Amino acid sequence: MSFRNVLVILVLLSAAVWWLFHEDPEAEVRDAHQELARLLSKTEGEASSTMIFNARVLQSMFADTCEVTGDAEMFGGSYAPEEMVSTIIRVQGLFLSIDLTFHELVIEFPAADDAIVNFTAVLVGRSMMEGEEEAAETREVISRMRMVEGKWLFAEFRLRSPPRADAQIKTEYATIAEYM
Repeated sequence: MSFRNVLVILVLLSAAVWWLFHEDPEAEVRDAHQELARLLSKTEGEASSTMIFNARVLQSMFADTCEVTGDAEMFGGSYAPEEMVSTIIRVQGLFLSIDLTFHELVIEFPAADDAIVNFTAVLVGRSMMEGEEEAAETREVISRMRMVEGKWLFAEFRLRSPPRADAQIKTEYATIAEYM
């Protein structure tokens, strides 16, 4: 085998290895969001050890300061990773089960180390309170991630209720009028 053939094989092999193991930033950000949704979800009867393990992983996903604003008045503020995880565990404790999914992710990169993601979050949960039915909430979310030491970390969440259809508003007003 000639030197030229060996060189061509090495170049092709190097390109294949790089292509297989190098994720593009958009895929990394998308994967981080899916992992966050998975870790925030909870199955009925989930063991405490699972929550503790998830807490350690969750803590590593947040920047030194993470801002929460918008329709999350109860949770609004600036959090350290430990505080964020503590709040998450308290909220999870109120539910028997939580199924959180993120949809329609639109990812933008205003800078190489900064990502802004617009998406719809859908939470379906069963409360610990007896007789409570399953509840579903939908929010439009804008998250900001920053690249810190080679890892994408969540730095901000802005939540807002999705716009309601006119028919839904009219139905709500009709229901309110019945009680007046």
